[in-house]
Amino acid sequence: MNNKSSINLNEPSFYILLALSKESMSGYELTRDILNITKGRLEVRTGTMYPTLKKLVDHKLIEQVEETSQERNKKTYQLTEEGEKILQHEVDMLKEKLEEVKLIINET
Repeated sequence: MNNKSSINLNEPSFYILLALSKESMSGYELTRDILNITKGRLEVRTGTMYPTLKKLVDHKLIEQVEETSQERNKKTYQLTEEGEKILQHEVDMLKEKLEEVKLIINET
């Protein structure tokens, strides 16, 4: 996926990539971490989390990690190199938007 604009990250996708930029996590761990990152503002429920994880895997932005723990069915995910690029692109776009907002607010 070289065309960064072809990926339209929704808010849960963005926060999943952001959380995975720190460390590999399971869907349950991601749910808790995103709730913590957003100070309770965004709760990604199971019905959103797992389809979003599948979409991100399909787009090769994250990948499933082989889990060696005793827990069955615990799937752990990590950010791919492409996922890192997409996340950085999104962060850069947010910084640009913030600068635009600051300019407008300072004009009024």
